[in-house]
Amino acid sequence: MATVDETKSRLLRGVVQDNIEVLQGAKLQRRRRRKFLVKPWWTAGLLLVGSAYLLRPASLVVTARTPVAIANQATETVNIEQTPESAAPLASPRAIDRGTIPLAIKRIVIDPGHGGEPGATSASGVAEKEITLDVALRLRRLLADAPYEILLTRQTDSRISLDKRVAFANENKADLFVSIHVNWLEPRTIRALETYYVGPSDDPATLRLASMENKDSGYSLSDYKKIVEKIYIDARHDESRTLAKSIQTNLYRALKPVNPALENRGVKSAPFVVLIGTQMPAILVEVCCPSNDDEAKLLTKEDYRESIALALVEGIRGYARSLNGSERKGS
Repeated sequence: MATVDETKSRLLRGVVQDNIEVLQGAKLQRRRRRKFLVKPWWTAGLLLVGSAYLLRPASLVVTARTPVAIANQATETVNIEQTPESAAPLASPRAIDRGTIPLAIKRIVIDPGHGGEPGATSASGVAEKEITLDVALRLRRLLADAPYEILLTRQTDSRISLDKRVAFANENKADLFVSIHVNWLEPRTIRALETYYVGPSDDPATLRLASMENKDSGYSLSDYKKIVEKIYIDARHDESRTLAKSIQTNLYRALKPVNPALENRGVKSAPFVVLIGTQMPAILVEVCCPSNDDEAKLLTKEDYRESIALALVEGIRGYARSLNGSERKGS
């Protein structure tokens, strides 16, 4: 039989064991509760950090890059900053270098001034409409074997309005337009040659002449802006001037020996309607002055009119050669 001491000892061990089991059970429950509570907070924290990473500006994202990538980016930045420009923006249109795009003359429109009305007429009855048509027909004949197609705005004594002359040249896609006229100058002792290309003018004599030639322009006030643009910034300006110089030079050179008093008044810009409306290099040439009696007598001679036509041919050919160094049809 157990003694009192043994009984006490057994009871004490049982109490201690029960307390240990109670404590262990409490700890296990706390661990389970803590484990259950920690998981949502940890997941929420990860989500918050990930969202912040994805939503913040790209410039603030720090990524690991290799030294090669960093070097490449630096090179690209330097190249962008140092990209050269071939030229500054143009303040106004300018002609393209002829050598850039090979050009050739395929078709030329010859415009005998006036028709159906006398125009300038000498005291002896030499009429402008007759002289201009005669010279134009001679010019076409002389260019028959040239590598160009030659068209005339009129072939008879018919009245053709200025706008129809312009339309004829544009519709036929002419490469050159040559309008032939004779001049009437005061004092009547003057014998002068002059050739015009499109452009403005402040010369009173030139403006008076343009006003007379433009009397049947066909334009209305609504066309004013278009007219001004063509006079001042049209890209044909330089080519027309070059053609005018070639024609004027050859005319003076050919006619001066047989007409010693002839004056070379050179090339000038003027707002002639037939020059404004055409879409190709265009000139208006005053080949003589029937206002001068002696020159009117020269105009009655076929040889002199032939000399005028030959000089115009040489002027056209000289301009054509300046384009590409040769005359080539359809090149």
